[in-house]
Amino acid sequence: MINSDAIADAITDDELQSLQGVRAAPSGEPPLRFVQRCQDWFEAWLDVNQHPLEANAVPATQVLMFIFTEAPEIERPGFNAIEMQWTRFFPSSHDQNAQGVILSNENFRTMYCIRSYLGSLNDAFQLAVDHLQESDTFAIAQLSQRRLLFHLPGGDIEDWCNSPTASVLRLSTQPLSAARIEVDIEEFHKESLLYAKNPIAHMVWMGKNHPYKLQPDPEQRIQSYLHLYLNASYKHLAGIVDEESRGKGGRCDIKVTWPSQIGSPFQPYTTTMLELKVLIEGDGPTHHRTWALSGIAQAHRYRRSDSEAVFACVFDARKDQTNQMLDLDEVAEQNDVRLRRYLMEAPIDSKASVSTAKVATKAKKNAAKKPTKKTSNKPVMKKSGSAK
Repeated sequence: MINSDAIADAITDDELQSLQGVRAAPSGEPPLRFVQRCQDWFEAWLDVNQHPLEANAVPATQVLMFIFTEAPEIERPGFNAIEMQWTRFFPSSHDQNAQGVILSNENFRTMYCIRSYLGSLNDAFQLAVDHLQESDTFAIAQLSQRRLLFHLPGGDIEDWCNSPTASVLRLSTQPLSAARIEVDIEEFHKESLLYAKNPIAHMVWMGKNHPYKLQPDPEQRIQSYLHLYLNASYKHLAGIVDEESRGKGGRCDIKVTWPSQIGSPFQPYTTTMLELKVLIEGDGPTHHRTWALSGIAQAHRYRRSDSEAVFACVFDARKDQTNQMLDLDEVAEQNDVRLRRYLMEAPIDSKASVSTAKVATKAKKNAAKKPTKKTSNKPVMKKSGSAK
């Protein structure tokens, strides 16, 4: 009988080899693909206009706003309040003087400039507050500042304007590896989610009026923002970041693939798989433990023959974050899964809560302790034979 798992890996390897010299298409839902296109366009614009930028020939008032619509011509009436003109916009020109407001579909094939001038980033924020909805996806390029801000569906727009989400260009030449990815996820967590004041935290929590309540689909929200963060970090290294990548073990939340270095045990490409879980206040300790265990099990199943590592990333949004469930570390170690836990401070009155920083310190101390006894009801999962 033919081993279907081996065939699946062989097919995937063949497909990966065919990617040499080919740019991967954006993955994820349409809003996410749109923002990735904005990232790609912005990086290309910066490259083409490097000399005028260095000569300070791009004024600080030059701001470009991209608004996502599935079909700009059909959805045009919904933007009548913004529209002052209707002219084609050709993204491939990377015009030094590009500015104003653009309606665009997700792949930038159909684009129209509906306003030729904004004047400032503040004008763009005011336009968003006055005319856009929480469900809208848009990006704002502050061109002279080499700064790209983006808004995904969900979260109050005024809150976003007060603490906008930025796409940071990270052009490090350090080669890709599972260790680097782990460091980058930790950096993403510290910059975006650890504290309630962080930009992406505003898009994940419901706010101070709803203590410990998260926006709908918090795992999907965190996954989308982390995907964009890693995508912006690894493109220049030929790294491919896929969301909801289908494999023999199911749909992996995030897969990172990159060309293997000479001497690597994985050829021609290396992968790292990420499974994300969120512990939500009110679900109860039994559910929390089961949910975290399912993340370990899924990460284990997603391992491929070319996987340097698989991660189970648990984002903790509970009120009491001191319970370490130490047996989870043991289960993860048995299955060669890198279990990582990331605390999230809720946006509530600081006097009414324990500081997340103190909780994080205590959590690290607890995590360093070895469990004194094994839990009898933990699942038994077959040890992977893949190389670490």
